[in-house]
Amino acid sequence: MDEPLYKKIARFKALQRSLVSGFSLMESSTSYQTSILFRIVNQIRKSLDLETILQTTVSEIRNLLSINYCHFLWCLPNGKQEQLTLTHEAKTPESPSCLGDLPSQQTEALAAAITHLKRLKIDQVSTSADLTLEARSLLTELGITSSLLFPLKTHSGQFGAILCSHCQSVRKWSNPEVELLQAVTDQVAIALDQAELLARTRATALAAQTQADYLSEALKKLQQTQAQLVQHEKMSSLGQLVAGVAHEINNPVNFISGNITYATNYIRQLLELLQLYQDYYPDPASPIQVKMEEMDLRFLIDDLLKILSSMAMGTDRIQQIVRSLRNFSRLDEAEVKPVDIHEGIENTLLILKSRFKTTDKRRDIRIIREYGNIPLVECYAGQLNQVFMNLIVNAIDALTDVCDPTITIQTEVIDEPDSAEREETSINPDPLVVIRIRDNGMGMSEAVQQKLFNPFFTTKPVGEGTGLGLSISYQIVVEKHRGILKCVSEPGQGTEFMIQIPVQSPTRLT
Repeated sequence: MDEPLYKKIARFKALQRSLVSGFSLMESSTSYQTSILFRIVNQIRKSLDLETILQTTVSEIRNLLSINYCHFLWCLPNGKQEQLTLTHEAKTPESPSCLGDLPSQQTEALAAAITHLKRLKIDQVSTSADLTLEARSLLTELGITSSLLFPLKTHSGQFGAILCSHCQSVRKWSNPEVELLQAVTDQVAIALDQAELLARTRATALAAQTQADYLSEALKKLQQTQAQLVQHEKMSSLGQLVAGVAHEINNPVNFISGNITYATNYIRQLLELLQLYQDYYPDPASPIQVKMEEMDLRFLIDDLLKILSSMAMGTDRIQQIVRSLRNFSRLDEAEVKPVDIHEGIENTLLILKSRFKTTDKRRDIRIIREYGNIPLVECYAGQLNQVFMNLIVNAIDALTDVCDPTITIQTEVIDEPDSAEREETSINPDPLVVIRIRDNGMGMSEAVQQKLFNPFFTTKPVGEGTGLGLSISYQIVVEKHRGILKCVSEPGQGTEFMIQIPVQSPTRLT
């Protein structure tokens, strides 16, 4: 019997409503999946850090599917086999952690699936035909009843996978879930490629920066070596010159000095004999009287003794200068020994004495000595004298166009250095000797002071300075003597260089 028309119409409307509802449900489900995918991808891409990407991925997937475990694992070559290692994990609080290596003999099927980029959808582990007996046994031991495996391959050729595991009961994975996780896996692969690219870029940048730092340090050492070689050659030439001058001067000066005494005695005896002739023969012959008046005999006798005295003083002065040159260069003293700092300063001042005289740009330079009671200092005397020479020469050069040019040299002993001074020295010697060399010149700016001890830096015109003096001085004080060399200056307020060195040599303290 045919169905009544009104029933057919009712059934048709019901079917129509069902179809409309189904389409709406499918549309709603697709929109929901899209929003979830967008949220997960957005969380992943907030960071390009590999650890953050993988941990965010497993956490978001586990929360989305409400499963017991979500792991990320790497499939790494291990001889002829592949080693599966669980590196990132999201789990329920009551589930034990599974991080670490998985047994190779039980994971061959999983490793093969990953390396062939084969997706595994396992609703029931115990009956799955996609797993070997060993793999089913392993998953069963871990309490896993259902699994999803989504392999991926990075641009660098590494294989990995997202592993979703359910433990409470058999779970049938829906197609929308599988499609959603596949989309997430694809995005994770892209994110890993970007993270690897960033890591390589950073590594390249770090290597370039390291190389730049190495080259900068090498250049600095090369400049220091060059400065030391130049200064060594300079001091070697100076030493040879001093040795030659001392040798050439000493012989004739010693000859003159040694014979002046005899000449003086001989002349005195001749004058005594002449005086006897005058006493016993008061009326000499006329030619003798004429000659005595022509030569002014009395003046000659008085002046002759004065000349001899002056010659003696002159030879003493020459010997003193030669001795000062010798003490300044210390050619025979290459090792550390106790020396008188004041003697070194005075020898330097004696050598530079001609430079203190009036020039067309300034008046005589006044030297103020404020020497304290300091002990003998164990140091490299020749090198320290070189520092005094450099600092005093700089002070002289700074006194151009100064009304009352003055250089003040002050020395003192610090028995107990304060904490700041102790931090600046590589060792903590007690006590310290302090030498201050101060001028009342035009001073210098902070910017100039920052570069003052750099090799080849100079404020002097081209041809008048090499920029090595202060650099070498810094190395001698700081590196050789483990002391401190500071400059304190302000524009218009003059400049002070302060040297601090330990009284006892650091080589004896170490």
